[in-house]
Amino acid sequence: MKLDKIIQSLLIAMLIIGVFAAMAKNAYGFTFMGTACFGLAFLYLAQLIWRLIDDFSNLDRKSLPGLMEPFLLSSLLVLFGFRASYIYLTNGEMIFLVVCGALVLVYLSIGTGIFNSTKKESPGLARNMAYFYASLLLFLLALTSRNINLIWSTAFGAMGMLASLPFLWSVVRRRQFEKSGKTITLFQFTTNSKNKAGLLFIFFLSSALYTGLTLVSFIPEIENADRPKDYLELVRYAESGKEKPVDGKYKHQVYKEAMDKFLKRHGKK
Repeated sequence: MKLDKIIQSLLIAMLIIGVFAAMAKNAYGFTFMGTACFGLAFLYLAQLIWRLIDDFSNLDRKSLPGLMEPFLLSSLLVLFGFRASYIYLTNGEMIFLVVCGALVLVYLSIGTGIFNSTKKESPGLARNMAYFYASLLLFLLALTSRNINLIWSTAFGAMGMLASLPFLWSVVRRRQFEKSGKTITLFQFTTNSKNKAGLLFIFFLSSALYTGLTLVSFIPEIENADRPKDYLELVRYAESGKEKPVDGKYKHQVYKEAMDKFLKRHGKK
């Protein structure tokens, strides 16, 4: 296994540990999640730079989606890392929308290219990859619209789950397809692709499963006992760009200062 894959696996493991720790109301869970997000962002950026150096003479316009993918994923992971670390970013929500929207265009281009390159040789493989990328695009639209309209976000997420079912069923059945004179499964084809669509797909499926289980109170929500929900809502409102600072301060900053003074006065910090 290559070194970058080992590092990626370790960082993903740290992210999963952080999620479970946060579910148990342990504040260090958010530290784990933030560190993992920043680590993955740095790793993907390093992979992009290495590819630019290694294949510079062979790059052309068709290479642009493949180059934009790790850059945009790195940007998205940095935003997630800021959120997990409670680092405020001016107009963070607008940046988030731009990054997610660009990812939609990138995966639309990548998915179309894969479908066109496989439809003649293996129509079944092309059809399943169409389901895969359609699901991924719908999940991305759900993520993009989550702070715009919750109903739209939920609808896109539900459609993404439905679109993924034919692909998942073929994976479970271990259906085999012909590709370049070889027999290959969907899982092998997806993991052998030179993009990170498979990882992002798993992330979205896991998120959808987590959301469903929390809605029925089967598992606890991810929370930080050190950061009240009211404070987090004020941070999100400031990041949306709708709030104007008063005397150079946003409401969440005033809230945190008052909260810190209260805790210090009562010997809790």
